[in-house]
Amino acid sequence: MAILVLAPTLKTPSGHDHAFCTELIQYAGGSNVRILASEKFQPEPDLPALPFFSVDPYEYRWIQREAKRPLSWKTLLRSAVRDLEKIDFSPFDKVIFHTADPIYLAALSRSFPHYRGIFYLGFMLPPSFWLRKTVGRRVASVASDVAIGSLKRKTRVVIYSETGAIRFDHRSLNCLLKLPPVQSIESEKASIPVEQTRDGSDRLKIGFFGAPFDDKGFQILLKLADDQEIRSRFQIKVFLPPSHQELVDKINSSSDAIWANSEHRDLPTYFGCMASIDLVYTLYSPLAYKDRMSGIVQDALLAGKPLLVTSNCAEMRQFIDRIAPGSYVDADYSVTGAAHRLVSAVEDLSNFSKRARDGAEKIRRLKTFEAYFNLSDDDPS
Repeated sequence: MAILVLAPTLKTPSGHDHAFCTELIQYAGGSNVRILASEKFQPEPDLPALPFFSVDPYEYRWIQREAKRPLSWKTLLRSAVRDLEKIDFSPFDKVIFHTADPIYLAALSRSFPHYRGIFYLGFMLPPSFWLRKTVGRRVASVASDVAIGSLKRKTRVVIYSETGAIRFDHRSLNCLLKLPPVQSIESEKASIPVEQTRDGSDRLKIGFFGAPFDDKGFQILLKLADDQEIRSRFQIKVFLPPSHQELVDKINSSSDAIWANSEHRDLPTYFGCMASIDLVYTLYSPLAYKDRMSGIVQDALLAGKPLLVTSNCAEMRQFIDRIAPGSYVDADYSVTGAAHRLVSAVEDLSNFSKRARDGAEKIRRLKTFEAYFNLSDDDPS
C-alpha cells in the first residue's frame, strides 16, 4: 500500500498534522508513505517529510483574519496550482489531504488528474476557521464546495471530519466521522514526570493541555487560580509546548494553586500527564469553537478523563454525548460561571469519571487506522 500525504499545514514539530503523519509512518512503515509538507518544515528522523508546498495556509489565515493587508487570492491560487502540478499521483494507492484549506482545495479541483486510487479529504478544521466572515469567505466556501464536486468526478473521494459534518457558510454537508488515529497507548503505564506530584494535598487536579491561546480559555483559567473556592478545592496543572518556558516560570512563581510545565513530551509521556489529573479543561471560546472539535477532547476521553466544556460549544458537546454521555461538566464561558460549576460538580466528579472511562473503549476503536481507512461510517454507540 503506497500512500501520499498532502500536508501544506505541516510546518512545525508539533500539532495535529505532525501527530497524524508520525502515527501514519509507524502504522504503514516509512517506505510506504510519502509526505509532502510546507516548505518551512524541517525533516526529522521519525518524520522525514519533504519540504514542498509554497503557500502557508496558516499565514494567509492570519493575514486575512487580522486584516493586516489585502491578499492576492489569484497569486496564492496560481502558486498552489503550480505546486500540485509537480506531483505524480499515479504510483500511490491512496492520497490523503488531512487538513483541507480553501486555497489548496480549490487548486486541487484545477490540477488533480483522473486517479484510480482513493482520495481521503479531511476537514480537521472547519471552513469557518480559515477566514473572517466576509463576502470573500462566502466565495471561498462555495469554491470549496464546487472543488469537492470536481474531485468526485475524477476519483473516489472519502470526505470526513471530526464531527461528521462540514459547515460551509452556504450549506452543511454530512460526511464520515473520522478521528486522528493513535497507535496503542496504554495511558495507565505511561511515565509521569516527578515534578507533577509535588502537591501533597487532596485537592482535585484540573489539567490544561496545549498552547496558551485566549480562544482556549487560558485567561479564564489563570483567573480561576485566584478564586478562593477554586484554590481550596483544586490545583490547576498547565502542560504547555516547549516554547513557553518564560510563561511557565511566571506561573510557577505566582501561587501553589497553579503549576506549569513546558518540557518536550512524547506520546506516552503526554498521556501519562493526562493520567495524573482528575478533570481536563476545555472551556474554549464559543466563537472560535462553535463548529469545531478539539483533539484534547478526544485525548481526554481516550484517557478516560472527564472534561470541563463550554455550554455553547455545540459540536464538542454533541461529540461527547455520542461517545461518553454524562462525562463532562458544562459551564458558561466566564470565570464566575466556570468557578460555580466546578465547585458544584465536586461531589459528582466520580460519576463523571466513570462515564468517561466507559467511553474510552468506544473512542479507542475510532482512533485506529483500521477505522480511519474504513470506507463507511463507524458507529461508536
